[in-house]
Amino acid sequence: MKHTILFLSAVLMLASAGCVKDMDMQLDDRIPNERATYEQLARAYDHLRSAFYAPAATSCSSGFTAGGYMLAGYCDEAQEVYRNSPVHSYYNGLVFSSDMPLWRTDENGGTDRWSGLFNCIYACNSAITFLEDPSLETDYEETQRTTMIAQFYALRGYAYLQLIKRYGGVPIIDHIIGRGEDYSKYKRGSFAQCVDFIIESCDRAMEVDSALPWFAGSQSLLPQLSRFALCAVKSEAALYAASPLWADDYAGTEPYTWERAARITKEMLDLCIGHGAALVDASSAFPVESSFGQNPYEKYFLAAYPSGASWDTETLYQPYNYGWMQSVVWQWSGLPIDVGQYSAGACPTQQLVDAYDVVSADGSQAEPLLDLTNPYNADGSPNFNQAALALGYVDCTAKMYENRDPRFYATIYYDGVTFDHESVGEGQFEVQTYVGGNCALSLSPANRRNTCTGYYLRKFSNPGSGADAGNKCGYMRVFRLAELYLNFAEAASMAGDADTSYPATVVMEADANDPDGELQPVTYGVAMSAREAVDAVRARVGMPGIDDMGDAFQLRLRNERRVELAFEEHRFFDVRRWQKPDGDLSATDRLVSGMRITKEGETKSYERFNYERKSYANKYLKLPIDIDEVRKMLHHSGENWQNPGWN
Repeated sequence: MKHTILFLSAVLMLASAGCVKDMDMQLDDRIPNERATYEQLARAYDHLRSAFYAPAATSCSSGFTAGGYMLAGYCDEAQEVYRNSPVHSYYNGLVFSSDMPLWRTDENGGTDRWSGLFNCIYACNSAITFLEDPSLETDYEETQRTTMIAQFYALRGYAYLQLIKRYGGVPIIDHIIGRGEDYSKYKRGSFAQCVDFIIESCDRAMEVDSALPWFAGSQSLLPQLSRFALCAVKSEAALYAASPLWADDYAGTEPYTWERAARITKEMLDLCIGHGAALVDASSAFPVESSFGQNPYEKYFLAAYPSGASWDTETLYQPYNYGWMQSVVWQWSGLPIDVGQYSAGACPTQQLVDAYDVVSADGSQAEPLLDLTNPYNADGSPNFNQAALALGYVDCTAKMYENRDPRFYATIYYDGVTFDHESVGEGQFEVQTYVGGNCALSLSPANRRNTCTGYYLRKFSNPGSGADAGNKCGYMRVFRLAELYLNFAEAASMAGDADTSYPATVVMEADANDPDGELQPVTYGVAMSAREAVDAVRARVGMPGIDDMGDAFQLRLRNERRVELAFEEHRFFDVRRWQKPDGDLSATDRLVSGMRITKEGETKSYERFNYERKSYANKYLKLPIDIDEVRKMLHHSGENWQNPGWN
């Protein structure tokens, strides 16, 4: 007999009023057909969306957001311009376990990320239980059923990764929560246990070769997680588990050492490369919307990930048919001369500008601008690398923007840069951030449209944008191949040294022409060291390789992540996972800086200035769990689940 879908009970673990309200996936359980399960899959994706990629309360997204604001503004990448925003409450330390802007999906409240992600997990467990029932009779073909099962396992692993990045170890739930559930048996799993479960879920999703594609290149109604995406999930989960913040949070079968993380990330990188993934470069056939990009790195973020894209070999996951992955940067983090611009948004900091290497005139040498062992003094003043000064860098002059890493010019608008701007007329347009200029710095508390740091975001922003020039958006990538190169480089160099070579990955597979025959060894990827991985990422934009050894290499690698992955929601988590559990964020998040430029006649004067924040104490390494959820679980299980420092 056909079994009906086992939907979630109204009484769920951790079910607060908001959680029940969000669980809007209740379907007619008398309908035992594929439509119901497909709709459940859609709902699972929607809960994931509401928990992680939600736009602001307005109709347009400013990109990856936290409460309607870019996550970059919650770390040292950017300073949010709007003084009355929740981001400034965060800066001032005025956030609590009853009200944390990083939970919310919009400015008016709404689903918090904890319940939204758990709702996705509940939906996955419900569907898996139904679809794996051996007595199940449906109209599904076997390939349909295995594909659905794979999608639910993939979503579950993905949702767990997003949870533990924010909160640390959480309960591991692999079944339907019943009305009479004994909540006292639930404990927060260790970070390592959760990563074990994530990898297990990803592996289950990838068990059947035909269930998930490597390249999600078909425009369907659902944004499918591909095998590429799951490789990225496994890589990131293993890297985080080996990182100092989480490495001691271990209870499992095997600890996540740097060596183990290196093996996992190398295998994932090799499998992606072996199945066609590659960094886009100057030879890539970029579509027309990328015409404004001045180098492959900039072009990459100006074009969508379309069906069957031959040019985009780098994207591992982008839910391309959802508008909230488009970034209307010109409107929500744009220039005040952009017609229709509403806010300057998350303004890049001087610290981010300082992170880009200084390059020799012939491009053969590149040096970090700062002494990376101690980049800033207690008062925020920079400690310059003498090698960078020898290449011609002069601070607080126009020369500070000359001969920098090409990714600087693709990511940040600065004073004096010129470009073609359709929205303001034909010909070259100059950005003037000096006081009195057309894009002038403003330190007024009432300001929202002008930069508060002296810089504007260019990444994801088509220079021809504006309300009267068409809705020219950039596009966010959730996972891309460059991250896997850098994940492997970090784990491998921490496990040994920068030049230790890891072999290509060999997998036993059946011959496609003889699927029932004996398994044969198949080689994916190539032998690679940490140095070769970093250099591959830098070579894409014409940057020379890194010669440093030991600790100096690690510092360069961390800086490389900061530059390559800027404004892609990595820095916020990186500066936290690199700390020990008893550490804090005083080295990165206590002070951020801007550049104030004044002009008299033809002479410009430059001055660094600081913003001081209070959001750097130890407790800011992890997000708090909503106090209402903590109280409920304390009542049901006797366990206090709150993270350290939060009441």
